[in-house]
Amino acid sequence: MKTSYTAIAAAMVGGWGLLCGAAQAQSMPEFKFSGFGTVAAVHSSEKNADFVGTVFQPNGAGYTSAWSLAPDSKLGGQVGAVFNDKFSAVVQVVSQHQYDNSFTPMVEWANLKYQVTPEFSLRLGRIALPSYLLSESRFVGYASPWVRPPDEVYSVLPITSNDGVDATYRSQIGGVNNTLQAYYGKSSARVPGSTTAKSNPSWGLNDSVEFGSFTLRAGYSSMKLDLDGVTSLDPIFNGLKGLSAGLASVPMPAFQTASAEALALVEKYKLNGMALSAIALGVNYDPGTWFVMSELVALKGDGFLANSRSWYLSSGYRFGNFTPYATYSSTKADVPVEPGISTAGLAAVPPLAAGAAGLNAGLNTTLGSFNSTQSSFSLGLRWDFMKNMALKTQYDRLSISEDSHGRLRNTQPGFQPGGKVDVVSVALDFVF
Repeated sequence: MKTSYTAIAAAMVGGWGLLCGAAQAQSMPEFKFSGFGTVAAVHSSEKNADFVGTVFQPNGAGYTSAWSLAPDSKLGGQVGAVFNDKFSAVVQVVSQHQYDNSFTPMVEWANLKYQVTPEFSLRLGRIALPSYLLSESRFVGYASPWVRPPDEVYSVLPITSNDGVDATYRSQIGGVNNTLQAYYGKSSARVPGSTTAKSNPSWGLNDSVEFGSFTLRAGYSSMKLDLDGVTSLDPIFNGLKGLSAGLASVPMPAFQTASAEALALVEKYKLNGMALSAIALGVNYDPGTWFVMSELVALKGDGFLANSRSWYLSSGYRFGNFTPYATYSSTKADVPVEPGISTAGLAAVPPLAAGAAGLNAGLNTTLGSFNSTQSSFSLGLRWDFMKNMALKTQYDRLSISEDSHGRLRNTQPGFQPGGKVDVVSVALDFVF
């Protein structure tokens, strides 16, 4: 995530100072530190693309290196402070492979919490985006059975935190616990290639219900997304604008219509203010000796952001310290064919007709590059060999759609869509 460390630190220190002063008459603040980490090696059989842990990583296992520590290795720590029965705060910092090929630490959480009533609380600052069942613990590998959460689902909404406010109301009826959460704010993340993804605003509603061994979750997220610095699309936008000007100079109805169509395409596929919304559903049943969990995300996006449906189903059984598990996951994007500029009436000026046809083809090729359709079948084994430490091995068989790069990144000219990719991972997760 793109962070303003100075601003966040100043706000937290200032807020803590005020709270400490208010709480001094009662008791000294209580501080607690905890940490987590993962050391993982990943191998991919695809030689012309990289398997990565997040869309924010520039490379990984495959083309860049047959075995890579980059996709899943990370180290994090957090400090929690309780000032009194009303006020508390938390700061979490995570180091993992970033857009610039570094492991520069990022501030993942930095927020102040006010417990208005025993049931109702407010938070201000940087807060985990509650997009998934594992949103609060997605960086803590030890907290999940897998080497990594299913990529087909957890890459749909890859931004993990939000700068703003949230409100949470907890209630209990009989043996049923309900948690209702609403949030509002903005977020920013750097993507490889000097691109910055910004959402402003972001807002959402989420509801979780727990009873017995069941957890049910439903959520809705909405944002306006800006992508700054995507120079790779400049030829298309500049071509459409230039063609529009050329067509407008020909005083014929067909050319005037085509000129307007070209400008309409620039507006339709602009990279600022793209609306994105998602409905996410999740269920987890874990009575102790075994578990089964599933999540589904239905995404709706504007412009180059294709609508998609993503889901997974995972189950495992615990034999003492060993937990074998299996997962099937899938994501399918609906990439429409863009009819583009009408060329039927442009035959009188062949260069303009050819230019329109070429831009139509380039636009559809670009739309296809945003297609991440793939599925995977995974088998894994978790071994809790020590207290607070677990060793995991996982095999993933990826099936890439014939018109897609799937979730692979850093694709090379020799990459062939529609293939199968074998991924092998070994990970050591720990908490302290």
